[in-house]
Amino acid sequence: MGLNDDLREKAIALSDAIVETTEYVDFLKKEEVLKEDSETQQLLMEFQQKQQDFISKQLSGEVDQDLLNQLTDLQSRLKARESLSNFLESYTRLLDMLGEVTDIISQRINVDIAEVFRQR
Repeated sequence: MGLNDDLREKAIALSDAIVETTEYVDFLKKEEVLKEDSETQQLLMEFQQKQQDFISKQLSGEVDQDLLNQLTDLQSRLKARESLSNFLESYTRLLDMLGEVTDIISQRINVDIAEVFRQR
């Protein structure tokens, strides 16, 4: 069972309105800057790989202090990267705005949409 045409049009209109918000436009700009920052991209890849290695070792009962120190160092270096901090701030603002939209819909239809998706 799909959406009826009227509801589909309204969902598209809402989507169109969202992509015109300053939160969304700013998010796209900050995302592009982050993608173009090769040094930050390299740090992110290295962090993710070491994080996976750390979790794998942790699951097998091993605690690798050297690897933990490397992760901490990488995390500090990433926090200092302006492109990443700007992206994360814009991402948070976008999520906050989308959360408000979801809250309004939830209140109007008297169904907690976020709770419904958590239970699926």
